[in-house]
Amino acid sequence: MAQTVRVEENSDFQQISLPLDLACGEHLLQRTRLEAESTWGAWYELYLVGTPSGFLIEKHSGSSHSPSRQKEIWFRRNLPDAERKYTQILNGKLNEKRRSPRKYKVVAQ
Repeated sequence: MAQTVRVEENSDFQQISLPLDLACGEHLLQRTRLEAESTWGAWYELYLVGTPSGFLIEKHSGSSHSPSRQKEIWFRRNLPDAERKYTQILNGKLNEKRRSPRKYKVVAQ
């Protein structure tokens, strides 16, 4: 099954600091920034956000050479499931044996 990824062009994202637009009752629980040693300067931001009805795992990614950014969001009802998804995504990006030639390293938490 093919997955569609929405690319946000000409957005107001900044490469170094991506401010989350938190709604009333939402709070940031965890944030991790990854960067790859690549010619395009690939980066990846992962957030765990608490909401009144559950938890959001929000991913922002892009490169320093392009204004295009990608954003994906996953929802989980309880914290253990949200933390599990957050860790799963993070471990996938940090896996040294991943197929992609892009190898990420944590630069901020």
